[in-house]
Amino acid sequence: MPRAKKNIACVRKTSFCPDCGKRFANKTNVLRHMNQPSSACGSFINFRNSHRPYAGSRIVQESDLFNEDQPDLQEEILEWECDGVDFNMRDDASTGTPFPEAPSNVEYYPGASSTYGQGTTFISEFFNDKYAHLRHENIFYLFASQEDWQLGSWLLRSGLSMAAIDSFLSLELIKQISLSFWSARELRLCMEMLPPGPSWKCHTINPPAPTKRPIALFYRNAIDCIQSLLSHPFFECHISFVPRKVWSMAARVVRVYNEWLTGDHAWELQSELPDGATLLGIVLSSDKTNISVMSGNRMAHPLLLSLANIDADIRSKSSLRTFLLLALLPVPSFVHNKLCVRGLLSNCLVHQCLDLVLKPLKIAAAVGVMMSDPVGNLRHCYTPLVAYIADTPEQSLIACTSPKTLPVSTAIYKQFGDGICHPPCTAAATLRVIKIMCTKSLPTDLINFLKVAKEHRLNGVFEPFWRDWLHSDPSRFLLLEVLHHLHRFSFDHDLQWCIAVVGNKKLDYRFTLTRSPVRYRSFDEGVLKLKQVTGRDHHAIQRYIIGIVAGAVPPRFLMAIRGLLDFRYLAQMPSFDEGSLSKLDAALQTFHDNKEAIVSAGVRSHFEIPKLELLQHVVPSIRASGAVLQWSADVTEHAHVTEIKKPARAGNNQNYYSQIARHLDRAEKCARFDVATRILSSREGAGDADEEDQDYQHEPEEETDIDSCHSSPTRKVINYFDIASSLSNGDFPNAPKPLRTFSSFTTAI
Repeated sequence: MPRAKKNIACVRKTSFCPDCGKRFANKTNVLRHMNQPSSACGSFINFRNSHRPYAGSRIVQESDLFNEDQPDLQEEILEWECDGVDFNMRDDASTGTPFPEAPSNVEYYPGASSTYGQGTTFISEFFNDKYAHLRHENIFYLFASQEDWQLGSWLLRSGLSMAAIDSFLSLELIKQISLSFWSARELRLCMEMLPPGPSWKCHTINPPAPTKRPIALFYRNAIDCIQSLLSHPFFECHISFVPRKVWSMAARVVRVYNEWLTGDHAWELQSELPDGATLLGIVLSSDKTNISVMSGNRMAHPLLLSLANIDADIRSKSSLRTFLLLALLPVPSFVHNKLCVRGLLSNCLVHQCLDLVLKPLKIAAAVGVMMSDPVGNLRHCYTPLVAYIADTPEQSLIACTSPKTLPVSTAIYKQFGDGICHPPCTAAATLRVIKIMCTKSLPTDLINFLKVAKEHRLNGVFEPFWRDWLHSDPSRFLLLEVLHHLHRFSFDHDLQWCIAVVGNKKLDYRFTLTRSPVRYRSFDEGVLKLKQVTGRDHHAIQRYIIGIVAGAVPPRFLMAIRGLLDFRYLAQMPSFDEGSLSKLDAALQTFHDNKEAIVSAGVRSHFEIPKLELLQHVVPSIRASGAVLQWSADVTEHAHVTEIKKPARAGNNQNYYSQIARHLDRAEKCARFDVATRILSSREGAGDADEEDQDYQHEPEEETDIDSCHSSPTRKVINYFDIASSLSNGDFPNAPKPLRTFSSFTTAI
């Protein structure tokens, strides 16, 4: 058997530490790691009889890790221990905890996601280019060895210029090393011949009105990008294909909602597909971002793509690159004397570009497409759009609604803040209105058509990109976005209301007096002079605001602010049941019951705030699409830095889009080659570890190649909602009193 194929067969032969989750080549190395004097992972054995496993995590039995002739280790694993208090989850708690998905409390959709033979895998694609026969002997070809590739990879990813790389390679010390490249040009040529990912394309668009610069659309094939995500080895253990209904207990009385596949929307979509079909939920995100520094007025409009089938906690980790850059939407400068017409032309151009880029996904949503999963099984996949992560203006653009109309509801601005969940604004209803508009005025008559559109509370786009996308409705895929709709809303409104009542100087003075706990942001200079405020600043202000204004505002005013803060906090739960959804509704109702105190204080005369009306749709959204925290723009905003800003600043500030596409293409080739070679070379690390077993001494353990290339991050996620619920229920009488997370001179929370 060729060396590379032997390496493939050895990839799965791994073991991992039951406490920290770190992977090792074999079970002996796991024991060696746990017996280290400086390691805390062995301490769980001392507590195995006094603790039960964290119910929300995967319960790992010792028998899976060690030999059967070690009965003293056949116990369950300690997952959480803090100061002698065990904050394990209560199986019957109604606090939205991540309940164990045992067969007794889970119902899977029958007959979904069948397999149809063997397809391709990530590794088989690696051996599918013209140099494949040479890689069976040297998996690092076109490079001479692993060390040769590591140096070349570092130089390519370091951000050094071509001249700097040439200068480095000309050093006498480097010349003594046997390298397969001796100049930056040779190194880049080697990199260009590595196995590629989805390729970039450029399409020139002829707009109906003149522009200052030609319009070019850079994009990739959407099906290729989905296949790249679907077959990636990182997600092999973190992707699901079958919709399921999860209950809190085996009696199946109380539903639980966390992942997208646990919601009603996935179940309904699967029922519309043929037997054996696989449902792939498409997640899109778009937002404009600046790419010029200090000056230049250059912006980019990236379109990101991901899969809702990937576990939410994995999809939220930006380091795993679960969001791929699908397209660079043009940001044109139309030549027209009316601002409203320029805006209409820009909106129509966005939908025209989305229509072109997303056409393969529309076809797959209608007839399906055969795709390979991470282990190489072929599945008949359908690709409806299930989530579009965007802020409020971008959502209005996508839904084709005017700014004074909610993109997911029939409510108009006069009805915002009335505490009523209005009926959804469906795709069929919007298309009917557009058809009526076209009978009143021709879309080519821009000014008159825009007037007609405003009468119907639309933005004038007459061909939405989702019009022919089967099973895709803006009222379903436009979901609450936590970063903008919750945290930004708090900064723009809650904080301003408090400033108006308490006063600028007094509020700032109170912020300067707070004693910040460890890891909490402090505001020694107050909050009024904050510039370039980020989401972390929004979080920190919300932690303090109730204690800051307590005693300086009317009681009902404080209750209204507290109701909104409770709603934001509860809405970020990773998992919900009917009890937690009731608490969410009650928190929002607390605000509506006391909001007149804000008007009485002279802060506002009305509550015509679109983001406030969006809060009414959070509970229905959770039942349909799972927890809203998974649709936060935190990950996509970070992707703008790695996918747009850094590549743009690595060029010469000319033709940004083409240079971004070329930079990302090269970076993806390097990343894919690095993952494949690490997986294939993992057998050598495992073999070396076996040889050292007999003469082992206490030495610091080292991670194998498998750790860094074939597993996702293993940091544990602490469920603070469950801890708070257990403490408030009195389950731990020995916990320190009083129970509080924040204190000031007037109040404690």
